[in-house]
Amino acid sequence: METILILTNHSKKAQNAALYAFKLAESTKANIILYHSTSLTKTASVRPAEMVSFDDYVLQENGVGLSELKEFAVMLEKNRCSDKFKPAIQILNDTGDFGQNINKVIWDNNVDLIVMGAKSDDAISHHLFGSETNKVLESADCPVLFIPDGCTYSKIKTIVFSNDLKNTYNRAVGFLTDLARVDRAEIMVSHVGDIENDNHLQCLNIIKNVFKYPNASFRQIPGEIVQDKLRELIFSLKADLLAMIYHKHLLYGKPIPGSNSKKMLYNQSIPLLILPE
Repeated sequence: METILILTNHSKKAQNAALYAFKLAESTKANIILYHSTSLTKTASVRPAEMVSFDDYVLQENGVGLSELKEFAVMLEKNRCSDKFKPAIQILNDTGDFGQNINKVIWDNNVDLIVMGAKSDDAISHHLFGSETNKVLESADCPVLFIPDGCTYSKIKTIVFSNDLKNTYNRAVGFLTDLARVDRAEIMVSHVGDIENDNHLQCLNIIKNVFKYPNASFRQIPGEIVQDKLRELIFSLKADLLAMIYHKHLLYGKPIPGSNSKKMLYNQSIPLLILPE
């Protein structure tokens, strides 16, 4: 992992997610982009972007929220561990269509991972972490990590990987094994419901033999309510991260607007990693 994109709206939940991402960047030796986007109305006027130097940061100035982003970057620096890798911080401030902007930022900067706070019902967080969540998932062609409010970074020891076993998902598995390697985490591949054929063995084979990561196991969970069963498994394993495969317009076979998927996305006690198929 080389580049982590942190989405922020200057709320406390965004700061919490950014701190988690910064600690993750230290561990994975990745650099950071702090990004804020403001919707552009038809009557608004924005002067052309220009690059401005500021210590170790790069500011892309368009007149919206630069001082807050700069303070945000300084705050992250103060939480740096002196004996670890020092992530470079780039600041991008943008206006216009959020989905299109995210896609361009990812493409232009070779972003490997997006980190954002979990949805909040307060007015300040609604713009970015409410209705914009779907735009991020639909626009981004890279993993998205949602950080619950109050969650702090620590070594990732156990990852629950919820898998429908309908495909090999090599790209998603490759990213997940790279992340697991950082702290030698155990990957618990899980499937809620019945198993057809031996697809779970194929999944384990890809993890262990294709990506050469031995710390993986499988657990089938009887039942139909995916969200409830996954929460029970997370609690029993004291898992540090939940990973799920994302299909465009679908999350684990259910539309994003569905109540069950929203519960999984927004009412998590641990970080939720959404992996594009």
